Amino acid sequence: MGPTVARERLRLRLRELRDSSGLSTDTVATRMDWSPSKLSRIEKGDVTVQPLEVRALLALYGLRDEAEVVALASLARRSRTRQWYSKHRLNGDYQRFVAYENEASTINIWQMLFVPGLLQTPEYAQAITSISIREDPASENVQARVDLRLDRQRAFQERLLQPAPPRIVAVIDESTLRRPVGGRAVLAGQLDHLLTLAKENAYTLAVTPIELDRHPGLGGTFELLEFAGTADPDVLFVEAAASTDDLSLDQELTAVYGEIMRELLTAGLTGDAAIDLIRGIRAGLS
Repeated sequence: MGPTVARERLRLRLRELRDSSGLSTDTVATRMDWSPSKLSRIEKGDVTVQPLEVRALLALYGLRDEAEVVALASLARRSRTRQWYSKHRLNGDYQRFVAYENEASTINIWQMLFVPGLLQTPEYAQAITSISIREDPASENVQARVDLRLDRQRAFQERLLQPAPPRIVAVIDESTLRRPVGGRAVLAGQLDHLLTLAKENAYTLAVTPIELDRHPGLGGTFELLEFAGTADPDVLFVEAAASTDDLSLDQELTAVYGEIMRELLTAGLTGDAAIDLIRGIRAGLS
């Protein structure tokens, strides 16, 4: 369990315990000598809380189960550990998304605009980022985004060495695989990279053919993160180039997108059929 999942579990349990105690936010804040906004940020998961503060809260809420007290204090300690993505100075929903992605057991991706970031080559990443943010490929902003993308890839590869390795399930629209982002040579290298990744057990690739007149993914691209076991909810992330990114843990909403992902896998080409299509597109670039 990483710090983000630990923080989510802790904040949910603290909120449950406060509700069951019948104490208001203002009352708890006064007794803890905090501002009400601090308690609110803790319960929303916006900030971490120290283990000693957790123990004080639990005493105030009347929790006497020492085993759970120790477990929750441990979650607080784990939630405060520094991770590789801290150096990138992310914020808002995108920071939370990267953190959740770093701990997900299954990363489901539907992409109809460009090759998913976790599957991009450095050259393709630089080209598509430059286009997306409308800046020169050599600019600092472009390079910062490319560096983050490559760090996300490295973090995923490192997790493959762990006892319970994660996996990526990516559905990509055929038009994306034909669009010569960065030029024909860059696209050829990107397609070669996809074919290499497809040989690894950690990656499942599918392609929605252009000739499909309709499919459930036409409403927009997304990433749906799943976590091992049943204790932690799925996380939905919709990245937007020109508006605010959207991250949600709403179980009804994530269930809808889970169904969309399953339908995309049914409607699209999978296995050898998907690989053959990618190979055919690559051959046309030679």
